[in-house]
Amino acid sequence: MNLRPIALLALLAAPACRSTLTGPWPPIEAAVQEYRIGPGDLIRVAVFGNNDLSSRVTVRPDGRMTLPLLGEVSVTGKTVNDVTREITEGYRRFVQDARVAVVIEEVHSYRVFVLGKVTRPGEFEARTPLTITQAMALAGGTTRGANVDAIVVLRRGANGRDERYEVSLTDILDGHTQQNFTLRTGDTIMVP
Repeated sequence: MNLRPIALLALLAAPACRSTLTGPWPPIEAAVQEYRIGPGDLIRVAVFGNNDLSSRVTVRPDGRMTLPLLGEVSVTGKTVNDVTREITEGYRRFVQDARVAVVIEEVHSYRVFVLGKVTRPGEFEARTPLTITQAMALAGGTTRGANVDAIVVLRRGANGRDERYEVSLTDILDGHTQQNFTLRTGDTIMVP
């Protein structure tokens, strides 16, 4: 019996039998959550009937913006509805029945970082949330010698603790889409 064909089949089948990473990974977000304002975002505040109080403001790195009469207003991490309600309450001290509209004119606070063995490592700003493969595409893909099966995503958790997720681009391309989760602003992808 000739064992060469059997050995050749075993070698060809080996990649298909490769074990995948077991997670856990963050859940894939089916719908984009309500946007939360962040540093760098350009905000327009319109106070109807009072142009002197209306303004266009960029959120500073400390998460605040300065408005006429109200002074410093903390907005980072808040939704447009939260900020509208807070500013409306503030202006009602000065303008009876104040009506306020808050609009995000430009998003600049959603940023992810891709480091390591990629063509263009660095910081990437996006208008909408990115998945791992989308962020990797922005970085130009991997370079020679990259270990695409040992990629690490670092995230600052809601509790302030660092979270670490291991992903494999090979697994993602093989249909294990739970590893291609949506990145949050500030996430860092490390490609060894």
